[in-house]
Amino acid sequence: MNKIQDAPISRGNRILVRCDLDVPIENGKIQEKYRLESSLETLNYIINKEAMPIIAGHIGKPDGKYVKELSTKYLKSYFEEELGSQNFQILENLRFDPREEENSMEYANEICKGIDMYVNESFATCHRKHTSIVSIPKILPHYAGFHLQQEIETLITVIENPEKPLVFVVGGVKLESKKPAVVKFLNIADCVLLGGKLAEDWKEDVPSNLILPMDNIDGKDIGPETVKEFNRIIEKSKTILWAGPMGMFEDPKYQNGTKSIAFQISKTTDNGSLSVIGGGDTISAVEKFGFLGKYSFTSTGGGAMLQFLSEGTLPGIEALE
Repeated sequence: MNKIQDAPISRGNRILVRCDLDVPIENGKIQEKYRLESSLETLNYIINKEAMPIIAGHIGKPDGKYVKELSTKYLKSYFEEELGSQNFQILENLRFDPREEENSMEYANEICKGIDMYVNESFATCHRKHTSIVSIPKILPHYAGFHLQQEIETLITVIENPEKPLVFVVGGVKLESKKPAVVKFLNIADCVLLGGKLAEDWKEDVPSNLILPMDNIDGKDIGPETVKEFNRIIEKSKTILWAGPMGMFEDPKYQNGTKSIAFQISKTTDNGSLSVIGGGDTISAVEKFGFLGKYSFTSTGGGAMLQFLSEGTLPGIEALE
């Protein structure tokens, strides 16, 4: 895989950087900035080479039409503050054009006009066979950004060379998207802790290393006995992977499970364990509870992280090879 540090960047080059811009915005204000922050090292690297980064990405699911609330114009002031107002350009939400999700070569060629090279810094979208992920690399010299490289290297460590005990904590509501990762980790992890609606929907056999909730609160959070048992297992782990909240953490009545797990993983990290968390809901939860930045590594991807863990590659990564 080509890396940005090996790219022949020259003064005046225009470099398309596919960033993860999919952040929550309310009344024109950015609510969570971690995904934007993950691209800054790469963007500043390009600027320091006296080249111009052209920031591209999407926000939300506009279904191929203009939606004012999902415009990238709301991100401009953030990047001006971080990069300098004259040091970058930002394209409008790529998904305002239906051809982005159609993986259109015509759209790819339109975007690439006047561009010298391409950098992928959006791990969270690498599982999508979209124009800006897999078609543009067919046209331009292509490279992986710094954070994308860190994503791949960290997750490979978790799969191939984890310090044991290895614990996989997984929650959320979409069992179909997480089940392949759960099945794989049942074969390599010491324990898989299943929370959220996933546990209710699990209909397969329950091997000895799969721990399901023992109690719950209104079916919307794991109960105190489950929290106690999950934390006991996490405390003894040396490598922890966490994807998905334990319940409806947005509601104060059902946030204790997710908050307690978040705290215990951060505490275990302080004691020297490797902790990797990922996914938009997980990031939102740990930021809400004040734990963002207290883990070894935070992946911007949810679905992408789980698919990479299951398959060992992603379409966006293969496009860079």
